Amino acid sequence: MTTLVPPTKFCIYSDESRAGTLRFINAIESIGVRKKSKVTVDLSKVKFASAAASVLFFAIVNRAQFLTKDPNFIRFVWPKKDENPEGHRWIVSTGLSRALLAGTDEKLKMLTREERYFQSAVEPFEHIIDTVVMLQQKAVLNDDQLGLLLTAISEALLNVSHHAYEDDAFKEDILLLKGKRWWQCAWFNPDENKVVFIVCDLGLGIFKSFVQEDDGFSVQNEVSSISRAMLVGESRFVGSGRGNGSEDIKRPIGVGCEDDETLLILTGHARYNYNSKDRSPRCERLAEYIPGTLLQWSLVPRR
Repeated sequence: MTTLVPPTKFCIYSDESRAGTLRFINAIESIGVRKKSKVTVDLSKVKFASAAASVLFFAIVNRAQFLTKDPNFIRFVWPKKDENPEGHRWIVSTGLSRALLAGTDEKLKMLTREERYFQSAVEPFEHIIDTVVMLQQKAVLNDDQLGLLLTAISEALLNVSHHAYEDDAFKEDILLLKGKRWWQCAWFNPDENKVVFIVCDLGLGIFKSFVQEDDGFSVQNEVSSISRAMLVGESRFVGSGRGNGSEDIKRPIGVGCEDDETLLILTGHARYNYNSKDRSPRCERLAEYIPGTLLQWSLVPRR
């Protein structure tokens, strides 16, 4: 059995922590899935786990559980509350530990029924309502915000169904995962007065799934390809009524206020930031590779 130990700062937001965090996450798949080895993941020394890293970790672990057909092939060592209260807070109190043990379809559905922060599903239309109702109970978004967030989440989840896994290489994975699966985390932080919603898939990523024009410009530059994919009308569905999907994803940010609201997208070697304060999207290249696509909205409820 192989023991894997993550960095004490488990984070993919910062340049300082991203490489080590991704090496740890990727090792779960390379050792556990490809080499068919039992794995112990020792989280006892973790001091901080960011939201995005936690969702990606959940996704990688859960996919490995499905692909190996063994929900128990990973053994976890959790932070103890009396010895590592910070780590216990981020890993156990958030419910991440519960999600990491949800290695079957029924246990994942239980996370949704119990309205846990961390969830996973394969049916967008059924799950969108559950997610928004859960957030609304805690955050009380106004009608405009609620409508925009519902539209943005809908577009993100439909993108998983229509784009993320459209390659023959994923056929067996889709069968084992019970569908075109995504993983998510949603919560309201009353201290910061922010609603946060993260959705992550482990598919092709925007760069490989985005249909480029014949000029080949996007093929040469992953960053420019993703910037173009987030423009109005740049969609595989242009001409069929779904060409503004990227705009729907951005629209909840900064509507009617100057609060610091953000949209973050991590995919492949790219990081896309859209901020309500400067209103100017920024897309930059990352040295590390982010599997699939991760989107994070941070919104401030308007009372």
